[in-house]
Order: sequence, then structure tokens, then C-alpha cells
Amino acid sequence: MRLTRLYDALGYNYAKHIFDVTADYRVNTENGTVDIFTGTIDDAPIHYTLDGTEPTVQSPVTAGVLSVSQSGTFRAMAVRPSGNSRVVTEKITFGKSTCKPIVANQPINEQYKFNGITTLVDGLQGNGNYKTGRWIAFRGNDMDVTIDLCRVEEISSVTFHNCVEKGDWIFDVRSVAIEVSEDGENFERVFFGEYPEMQESDRNGLYVHKQTFAPVKARYMRIMASPENVMPDWHPGKGYPAFLFVDEIVVN
Repeated sequence: MRLTRLYDALGYNYAKHIFDVTADYRVNTENGTVDIFTGTIDDAPIHYTLDGTEPTVQSPVTAGVLSVSQSGTFRAMAVRPSGNSRVVTEKITFGKSTCKPIVANQPINEQYKFNGITTLVDGLQGNGNYKTGRWIAFRGNDMDVTIDLCRVEEISSVTFHNCVEKGDWIFDVRSVAIEVSEDGENFERVFFGEYPEMQESDRNGLYVHKQTFAPVKARYMRIMASPENVMPDWHPGKGYPAFLFVDEIVVN
């Protein structure tokens, strides 16, 4: 901070983003919340909103950790006598599976493990860049996870997202199976669907897969998604298994 005051006095230009709010979003499966840890370089007060409106000096001030338990858009800025920082924005979406306990029944690819299996239920949507840490990858085995909804719920859909970048050996899903259980031991299959092999002309980017089924009551969900295990002849990596990048499972 002493240096920045000196730079100001001398009229030097420097990157002002160092004064922005930093925000770290963590899944709290014990409380069922997204916990937001915020900070600034100089401990300036941080004002925030959760309804998507622009924060002002009249908005609440974060005090350590802010716990969010429902859908909304978090926006925050640091307030200083010299001026306000830029506004940081993050959309948080809750479904019945968000911030609930989740286990991986098959391994995550170590190269793209990032924050681990809770990435799939953290309420945060990944974008078209699979390297941001908002995605996790599977290769050579299925994505196979079990989610504990913590109580019996009526459910009729499961939605998840895939990131596709064919040039980097990242393909879309080939099949999806969904099973439900009330006791975590005896599971019943409620959905199975297959998807076509990707073609060279298929676009890269985000693919949204929403599986619907007749309403059923369950506490536990087992969701299995199979990757492309043998890439097609048109691809330079033909014959090798593709990556499957997945983010944000939403059960409703």
C-alpha cells in the first residue's frame, strides 16, 4: 500500500485490479451452503447484495464468511475514500442436490481434479474454458457419483453440463444412467439414455443434458455418465479414450 501511495504521488500508472474484491467459493455440505470468503489487499469494507442489484455504501457489509443457501447473484465491491472497486459478480444456483454430500464411485482424472467431486454440487456454473477449475474430468472410466439429498425428496429431473473441446480430446457424453434409493443400499433405475458419437462437424463448447423421468421419491441419487472410450477415425487421437468434462449436477 505504501508503494501505491508513492505511485499516485508520482503520477505513475499501475494495475488497479489489486484493489478489487477477492472471493473464494467453497461448498459446505454439512450446512448445505456455499460459503463465500472475501477479502481485499487493505481490508477495506466490502458491501454486497445477493439479488443481482448493484451494491452501494448502504448495502450490507460482509463479516468474514458469507453463507448462501438459496439461488441468487452475489455482487460485491470494496468501498474506500479514494473510490470504489470494480464489482465482482457470481451467479449461484441451488437445486435439491446443491451443497449436498457427494461421493465418487469411480476415480476423477488426476490431471483435472481441481477442487474434487464437490465441484459437481457447488452451485457454480463452468464456462467454455475447461481449465478454470469449475470442471472435473473423467477418462478411461465413467463418471459415477452418489448424492445424498439428506432427506426423501420428490424428484423428476437431473441436469448436468459437459464442456467439449474436440481438439484437446474432450468429447461429449455417450450414455447416462440414473438410479434412486431411499436407504442408500437398494437402487432402482429410473432413466437410461444414449447419445450419438460426435462428428467432426459438431461444435465445441457447452452441452446441457437434462434427463427427465416420472416423479419418484428418493433420498439417494446415483448418476452414471459414460465418456467416449474410443475416439473415431476422423480424430487425430483415434482409438484412444476421450476426456469427459462435467460440471454442476442439478437434481429437481
